[in-house]
Amino acid sequence: MRDVLKLGLVLMVICAVSGGLLAYVHGVTSEIIDERKAQEVADAMRVVLPAAESFEKLSDDELASIKADPKFVDVDEVYEGAHDGSLVGIVAKVQSPGYGGKISLLVGMDPDLTVTGLQVLGHSETPGLGANIAKPEFISEFIGRGGSHPLAVDKDGGEISAISGATISSRGMVNGVNLVRDLVNALGIAGGVGR
Repeated sequence: MRDVLKLGLVLMVICAVSGGLLAYVHGVTSEIIDERKAQEVADAMRVVLPAAESFEKLSDDELASIKADPKFVDVDEVYEGAHDGSLVGIVAKVQSPGYGGKISLLVGMDPDLTVTGLQVLGHSETPGLGANIAKPEFISEFIGRGGSHPLAVDKDGGEISAISGATISSRGMVNGVNLVRDLVNALGIAGGVGR
C-alpha cells in the first residue's frame, strides 16, 4: 500500500512539473507564433494590394451595418489599405460557394473597383478540375479587371475564361470577387471617396 502511494505521489509530481513546463513553453512560443501569423497576413495583403504600405482592420462595430445585409454574411475580415495616409483600397477575406464547398479568398480592390490582387486561401474543389482555380494562370485573369461592371465568366457573357469542366468553381471565384466589389460600394469608398 505504501509503495502504491509513493508511486502515485511521484507520478503526480512528474505530471505537475510536465504541465508547468508545457504551460511555460506555450506562453513563450505563442507570442512568436502570433507574430509570425500576423506577418504572414500582412505579406499576403501586400500581395493583393501592392499599393498599400499599411493596413487597418475594420472592427465588427464598423462593419455591423453592412453585415446586417445577408449578402455580406460570407465576409470574414476587411482591411483598409493606405499609402501616405490616403486610402488606396481594401483587402477582404471572403467565402464563396464553389462546386465542392466554400472557396476562401483574399481579394484586394482599389476604390475604382479594379481587382489589384487575389489569392485562394482554401478550397475543396475537385483535384485536376475545380482545383485549378488556385493556379496563377486563372488568378491572373482577374487582376486589373472590374471597374464599372461586375465580373462574369465567358459562359455568362463576361471576360473571365471559365476553367473547362469547372464552370461552377470558376463562377464561385467570380462571385467572391463581385462580393468584394459590392462591399467596396457598401463601405462608400468606391470612386476614391472615403468613408
